[in-house]
Amino acid sequence: MTLLRELAVYLTIMLCLLFGGSLLVNINDARSYLQAQLESHAQDTATSLGVAIAATEPDNIAVIDSMIDAVFDRGYYQTIRFEGPEGKTLVLSENDLALDGVPGWFVGMASLSAPEVSSEINNGWVKAGTLYVTSHPGVAYRSLWSKTQNAIWLFGGTLLLVIAGLNILLNIVLRPLGRLEKQADAICQKRFEVQDTLPRTKDIRRVVEAMNRMVTKLEHLFNEKVVLTEDLRRQSVKDSLTGVLNQRTFDDRIAAALGEDKGIAGGALLILQVSGLEQYNRDHGRKAADQLLTSISKEISESVQAWQEAIVGRRSGSEFAVFIPASDRKQAELVSEFCFTAVSALSYFASEEGKDKLHIGMAVNIGHISREALINQADQILRAAQHQGSSCWLVQEIENSENQPYRHWDDDHWQTSLKQVLAEKELELFAQPVYSNTGQLMFKEVFARLRLLGELAAAEAFLPMVERFDLHSEFDKVVFEVLSEKMIQHQAEDFCMNFSPRSLLNSEFRSWLLAQLKASPEVARRVILEIPERTLLVAGEKLAGIIREFQAMGCKVSVDHFGIASRCLSCLQTLPLDYIKVDGSYVRGIASNQGNQFYIRTLAMLAESQDVNLLAQNVEEEADWLQLQELGVQGGQGYFLGRPERL
Repeated sequence: MTLLRELAVYLTIMLCLLFGGSLLVNINDARSYLQAQLESHAQDTATSLGVAIAATEPDNIAVIDSMIDAVFDRGYYQTIRFEGPEGKTLVLSENDLALDGVPGWFVGMASLSAPEVSSEINNGWVKAGTLYVTSHPGVAYRSLWSKTQNAIWLFGGTLLLVIAGLNILLNIVLRPLGRLEKQADAICQKRFEVQDTLPRTKDIRRVVEAMNRMVTKLEHLFNEKVVLTEDLRRQSVKDSLTGVLNQRTFDDRIAAALGEDKGIAGGALLILQVSGLEQYNRDHGRKAADQLLTSISKEISESVQAWQEAIVGRRSGSEFAVFIPASDRKQAELVSEFCFTAVSALSYFASEEGKDKLHIGMAVNIGHISREALINQADQILRAAQHQGSSCWLVQEIENSENQPYRHWDDDHWQTSLKQVLAEKELELFAQPVYSNTGQLMFKEVFARLRLLGELAAAEAFLPMVERFDLHSEFDKVVFEVLSEKMIQHQAEDFCMNFSPRSLLNSEFRSWLLAQLKASPEVARRVILEIPERTLLVAGEKLAGIIREFQAMGCKVSVDHFGIASRCLSCLQTLPLDYIKVDGSYVRGIASNQGNQFYIRTLAMLAESQDVNLLAQNVEEEADWLQLQELGVQGGQGYFLGRPERL
């Protein structure tokens, strides 16, 4: 029961008791008064009638009878009796105790007693008889019943008015409590709202002010922890001078991108080196050298912005690297040309001092390759470029795609094949389990494979082409339709599906997906929509509304590859997420990486405070899985926990 109802009930009971007690007192007073009136009325009649009878002949019974009848016929008496000296009744007039208009239960409850009074009649000094008079209580009962009815109506009407006014008053006074409830719910939903309108009631006003202070403090603490964690993450993964990834983090990111579970498409690695930096440092000072390196990193980062998956890092003092996942030779040449053109435009490389100091080597690999092998290949190509003497860039392809002939298709062939495959739904779904830290199956993440040239191609091989030809919405529609059919066969399991950011930001696709979910509530309840972390930055403020639209249908929402982008932690406060998956680059080797341990522990605390489940990607080693559980991660997926299986 709400506080408003409880107060209304308690006050109503108190008012009822108050009015009821007042009614009983008034009725009792009226009853006592009427009781005295009955006795006084009977006594007055007995006295006056006795005087009249005494003035007549005591033996003239007829005259006495007529005198008694004259008085009795007025109807105010129950009995009038005249007895002779010997006690014999000479005259008797009686009236029934019939009470018209007064309920019997009220008569029994009021219980008015009509006393019998007497008057002795004397003839001179001789007793002539005794007159007995009893008043009729009917008038008193009717008067008392009328008073009771009037009092009840007055009490009832007044009580209803008081209760109505009380409810209105309580609604007004307690209205801030409703806003407090909404404020508390907002905190649970990661929104820190402050009440601007303060109530007039002092006690409630103090509660609202205390709540506002608490909300402000919570928001400050959360933001402070987010900023601190972001700073610590930046210090652990970024190069302190240039702001790009440091060598260790860069190598971890490459290892995660080239892992067994997703590295089938390979990638391209660019290494840029500036020769003679030590001499430049001696000639111009460390500040000038640092400024040069900062400018180089800035030009490289801006040059690869068109490739959203690009990873930029600094490997040593004068060496920078760029990795483009699932890149072909054509893209690699564009990246090399853009980077070379942008960096060589710096004043140092246009001068006589630095005209032959800039070299770029880029290795392109199609298919699986280890991180070490790709780095060695890129390093060899860089040395070949340096042997040419003058500043230049060189791109070479490492042929490793015997099982992927479609990698050499031209754009027209790719576009035609993809449209045909999607139209005929020539794809198969694989699912990898995600387990909780207690070993329970949470859900399965779905991976799509397209059948190209009779073989199943991994997503890393065709997704860049899907994005290039703007087929992301068509691809996501087909995958969702096939998954919906498969979920009928796997009714006891939940599934997680990745969606392209461009699909979710497309209003037509979003309307289509919402209609599908509304038509299949069972599917909506069991599906988890997953988006990459870069969507958080691309979508901006409208992403929260999009997520709530799908959650209103019963879906859950997850973000994968979490921790790559800057300022991602602030999204925990603004977005109503259900799951976040920390990127595999933080997971690999975490058992011996204290920097990543601290980041994930802090991330787990922040996620728990926002009721978000923190999961780990790319769990490949038992030691890493045990360490993740100690850090507060609530679940994970990877080859150690389970490989993808065909649905």
